Amino acid sequence: MTRRQELVLAGVAALLVVVAATLLLVRPTKQATAEARADRDAAASESQSLRDQIKALEALKPKEAELKAQAELAKAEFPTSPGLPGLVDALQDAASLAGVDLGTVSPSTPKTSTLNPALAEITTAVEVGGGYFEIQDFLVRLENLVKGTDPGRVAPRSVLVQSVNLASGAEEATGDSAAQAGASTAPDELQGNIVLTVFQLAQSSGTSGTPAAPAASASPGAQVR
Repeated sequence: MTRRQELVLAGVAALLVVVAATLLLVRPTKQATAEARADRDAAASESQSLRDQIKALEALKPKEAELKAQAELAKAEFPTSPGLPGLVDALQDAASLAGVDLGTVSPSTPKTSTLNPALAEITTAVEVGGGYFEIQDFLVRLENLVKGTDPGRVAPRSVLVQSVNLASGAEEATGDSAAQAGASTAPDELQGNIVLTVFQLAQSSGTSGTPAAPAASASPGAQVR
């Protein structure tokens, strides 16, 4: 190999070393630059999201008092105890306004709600008597919310109507009671068996369990079982 060939080979080798070194240095730099740009874009997006949230909160600020009042009202719909006396009073008020006779009110023991674990459900069977349209009016008054005629005396309660069964007064009675019912019940008189779900706040985990619903004082015309 001539001296000239040796110099050419040495030059090529040196060039390869320079190229390899350049690639080893440039590639990590490009990767770091790309990562920095991605971080910058993510920070910019998060900053924009925070600015949007701040704008939304500022837009709600003039309605602060109204929103607080709505929150307190919603909280009142879910008491910390079954509150059965107030519930019976509310049912009696609704029955009186609808023109139906409120019979028995049979609440169950509260259990954890299947809709929201923060709530407890009280399945309540209610019996009423009256005409079809009067019972329909009673159901409308019950749907979603029971409101007493006097909010200071009867707090509103969150209620769901689960089922309704209607039958004539004569069908509800048997034997001698059927004859008596036929004599005292109007032809269009119906007996309604309504199942409600009443809500309250669930008990904290520190308690031994959800307490049984206490006995409620019945309003005139209503019986609590």
